[in-house]
Amino acid sequence: MKILKTALLVVVVLLALLAIIGLLIPSEVTLDRQTTVNASPQSVYEEISSMKRFNKWSPWFRIDPEGTTYKFSGPDSGVGNKMEWASDHEEVGTGSQEIVEAIEGQKIRSEMYFGGFDDPAYANLTLEETDGGTKVTWTFEGNMGSNPMFKLMGLMMESMLGPTYEEGLANLKERVESKPLFSVEINEIKVEPINYLAIRETFDVTKPETIGPRMGELYGQILGYINANGVMGAGQPMSVYVDYSDTGWTADIAIPVADTGEVNDEKIVAGQTVSGKVVQGIHMGDYNQLDDTHKQLQAYMQFNELEANGNGYEVYVTDPTQADTAQWRTEVFYPIK
Repeated sequence: MKILKTALLVVVVLLALLAIIGLLIPSEVTLDRQTTVNASPQSVYEEISSMKRFNKWSPWFRIDPEGTTYKFSGPDSGVGNKMEWASDHEEVGTGSQEIVEAIEGQKIRSEMYFGGFDDPAYANLTLEETDGGTKVTWTFEGNMGSNPMFKLMGLMMESMLGPTYEEGLANLKERVESKPLFSVEINEIKVEPINYLAIRETFDVTKPETIGPRMGELYGQILGYINANGVMGAGQPMSVYVDYSDTGWTADIAIPVADTGEVNDEKIVAGQTVSGKVVQGIHMGDYNQLDDTHKQLQAYMQFNELEANGNGYEVYVTDPTQADTAQWRTEVFYPIK
């Protein structure tokens, strides 16, 4: 009986201690970590404003990359961009993270739910331009509720989560500082399909001086067909790339149309561009420099592990009869999955 009384007394004392802990330990938990990235705030912002890009540097993604399933919803970036995950690995578990505030080049705030917890936690990534680049501050805000055990866990959050935040910031710094530099504006957008009529031609890259004049001739022929057949044009001239080789490239030299109709000329082909997600590059200047823009778009896709999804194309927005070639605008599109 004495042993039983002692055991009961110990239990009562432990319960009393837990009750006292529940009263004295705050429910709110916060921590923060910082690093400086040798890059502009905008360059860093691009990597933190998308949940898919978050996984490129997230320390948790690297724990169980094969065993974790991910679901993304909402816009591709910014407010409403959401990621849900599920893993049997105890360090990953299940949960969701959604961007609830986004200030371009300055801040991302995310709301997070973890399996086993009803209340959300929040993470902020704030950017501050400095002489050395961009100071990145990553903060965690959580409420452990009234459960004394959860509150005790909150006391250990600094040692549990702090090193992981440091690892994540180191990954982010490495990724941003290794990012290729781009001199053209590059965007990821969604586009509608474009119907077009075209003449397919193969061009010899060893004779670049012949390409422009030949394209001019082909556009003249297509416009002649369109006018003769009462087809309604629907946009600026364009080229759709069909094939590449070491010596040249094959493209549909095209005019967008509302409806291709029934083609009655064997030289004319009807086509349609791919709809959906694309990487868009804005090229300003002479057409002779377009190859560099293409290389930058390809480097962008490689860095971000984007997979092509159809033929790329160029749209010549500016009338080339304009004398100032610096004002010529060409939009280059690469469809992606």
